[in-house]
Amino acid sequence: MKLILCCDYGLDDAAATVDALMHAKEDGYSEVVLVAVGGNVPSEVSLENAKKLLGDLPFFYPETTVVDTTAEAQPSEYLNLIHGEDGMGDLFAPRPEFGVRVLPFAEWLKSLSGEYVLLSLGPMTLVPRILACGTCKKFVFMGGNIAEAPNFKGYEFNHALDRNAFAETVKKYPHVAVTMDTCRNKLFNIQEHGVAGDGLMRAIVNRSRALTFRSGEKGCYVWDDIAVKALRHPDWFETYEATDRDGNRLTVARYTRSLPYGEIIEK
Repeated sequence: MKLILCCDYGLDDAAATVDALMHAKEDGYSEVVLVAVGGNVPSEVSLENAKKLLGDLPFFYPETTVVDTTAEAQPSEYLNLIHGEDGMGDLFAPRPEFGVRVLPFAEWLKSLSGEYVLLSLGPMTLVPRILACGTCKKFVFMGGNIAEAPNFKGYEFNHALDRNAFAETVKKYPHVAVTMDTCRNKLFNIQEHGVAGDGLMRAIVNRSRALTFRSGEKGCYVWDDIAVKALRHPDWFETYEATDRDGNRLTVARYTRSLPYGEIIEK
């Protein structure tokens, strides 16, 4: 089975990617694809961040391809107050000697066939084109909000950047939505204490926390990694049907386990 991650490489995308790749083999994935999209950063920065991240991973992971989407029209911001000057916490140095397989989006899309699991962690501009190919066995995304206060122009950030693609996707394809309502759970808020211990993922998460004090955010939630948890551990969540302010009908995940984020960070 193939795992496809669409990431707009900010810090939470980095944490989510480390988490997913760390467990990919045990989860039964023989191949992973990182589609570097625009969102938190422009697509060209997202692409470089994906390659830098892979170069720093301290563990073995399945065959992985990075998909270059820079030729595709897509929205983006540059949220350096939240994600650092390079968009990924300024934690990683480029490694030009590190060989990463990179394919242009159009070329990769033509080759996409068979069964896969899709995890979308950024704007959904390119997601309908992916879902139209092959057979998606499960589709989980981080995006949208129901009752929680929005965080970008009256919406959740990923939703706000491409509302049309968001609406098209959730209407047409079965999904599990990890919304702001899912993530803004007090058990996931690490702003007060951070997470203890060493390792790359903990360093990424704690850097995300440190930057919330600069950006003035109320709380620190590792949004995209909660989507990884919902994908990997569906028994930790229950789902319910809800309608957002645009009338989109979502199948939303709600965390039902009693453990805080610091205790499940690498599980």
